[in-house]
Amino acid sequence: MTVTSPGVPKSAYYVALDGLRALAVIMVFFQHYGAGHAFIFGWGWTGVDIFFVLSGFLITGILYDSQAKSRRYRDFYIRRTLRIFPLYYFVWAVVLLLAPLAHWQWNIRWALWPAYLGNYARFFFLHQPGDPYRFDKLTFGAPVSSWFGYPFHLYIGHFWSLCVEEQFYLIWPFVVYQVRRRQTLIKICMAVIILSPIVRGALSVALPRKLLGMELFYRSLPTRLDALLIGGLVALLLRGQEEVVLRRLRRPLLAVSSALFVALYLVSTKVLALPLEGSASSWIGVFGFTLIDVFAAAMILECIHPGSLLGTLLSWKPLRALGIVSYGFYVYHDLLHDLYSDWAHRISVQYAYPLTILIAFAATLLIATLSYRLLEKPLLRLKDRFAGQVHTAPTI
Repeated sequence: MTVTSPGVPKSAYYVALDGLRALAVIMVFFQHYGAGHAFIFGWGWTGVDIFFVLSGFLITGILYDSQAKSRRYRDFYIRRTLRIFPLYYFVWAVVLLLAPLAHWQWNIRWALWPAYLGNYARFFFLHQPGDPYRFDKLTFGAPVSSWFGYPFHLYIGHFWSLCVEEQFYLIWPFVVYQVRRRQTLIKICMAVIILSPIVRGALSVALPRKLLGMELFYRSLPTRLDALLIGGLVALLLRGQEEVVLRRLRRPLLAVSSALFVALYLVSTKVLALPLEGSASSWIGVFGFTLIDVFAAAMILECIHPGSLLGTLLSWKPLRALGIVSYGFYVYHDLLHDLYSDWAHRISVQYAYPLTILIAFAATLLIATLSYRLLEKPLLRLKDRFAGQVHTAPTI
């Protein structure tokens, strides 16, 4: 069902948001496969911000609309479990089953990932010698690596964003269901949004440079709450008298947030000569995240606005098709990075880079589509048994 007017229930399905998911996952894909070759691909990490804001928007709407339900906690967590756990733990089951053949070079610390705490893994063990990024990948043992002629990896580092979202899902329902009042929830969201850059600024001075350079701000729930709650704030405002004003502000928000970010970029890099280190850049971590997230929220407002050009473009069927399987695409896309690169180099060393992108995208799309149809979709049908929360739009 397509939303075309403000009169449609707030928990309805917005088809353009599928296209927005597709755009976000494409950005992340090119971050991992092309950041070293093109400046614009180096900004692909902002696709995760789109996912965060979108998750906050959808989840807050679901929670607020289901406050009066008698089994709201049970319904919410069962529906989230059916959406998220099967694919995530399917991957970990495969990892365990492959252990006798793969001879993984791992230890008990990798258990942080199945426990949805892997986003902190690289920071927990900085005091121990070794590659601090080793927890972002599983290394195959000697038999496999020797066959390829170099250390071969299964990349799991991108699961960090799934950990952040799961941690958010464990906390935010209790806040929404216990506080209840929309105005109070709005104040909570606004307080977190305002305080987050201040807290990150203070931490940027107090914490070691090495810790910040490893993307602590980017990967930690406490320092990314403003992204999730900017989306939550939009969902809450759309459910009150502020809706009309908010819809009018969508384009000014797009313009102002982008202009402020460009100004921040120019002042930081050209005037102050501060380094640009992607999501680990201090000036981006302090103020940039919030501006990017406001821009993402304005994009959501534009997507769901009746007749908007952006909404029309993102409702394009191929984009929507990718958006529907975006969760699986995100999970699978970087896992076999080494394998796709190896195939590309075997085909043509000269054109290995574009071939890697082509092979990785096609293979990931195929795997994600099969995964959705054979694993995810059958389980998603079970969500209908818990129809107290009726938002049908899938989230990553």
